[in-house]
Amino acid sequence: FGLSNKFDTEFPSVLTGKVAPEEFKTSINRVNACLRKNLPVNVKWLLCGCLCCCCTLGCSLWPVVCLNKRTRRSIQKLLEWENNRLYHKLGLHWKLSKRKCETSNMMEYVILIEFLPKYPIFRPD
Repeated sequence: FGLSNKFDTEFPSVLTGKVAPEEFKTSINRVNACLRKNLPVNVKWLLCGCLCCCCTLGCSLWPVVCLNKRTRRSIQKLLEWENNRLYHKLGLHWKLSKRKCETSNMMEYVILIEFLPKYPIFRPD
């Protein structure tokens, strides 16, 4: 379903001077812990759904779709919590986004880190 089983903890060079490498690694480890908790259950349901797919006319795959959606929502909530806790104060915004794979036509989910525009606080309304 395009959701990675873990995200890379390597510190991107574009974030140098914006956020501490330890904070970045802590945030990514939280996301990876959420994936580690949820994905084994999803895989078991997927295997069960694939085995029973012919008998149930595809309805046995619905639990996998729902579990995948729940995992995505929990990651999005975690990223929002991280944004509110730290990254919005630093002028960054993390979000889960769907994009096309570089090697194939399949879609995958990635974590995008966007730079928020700075608002001039001394300009009158």
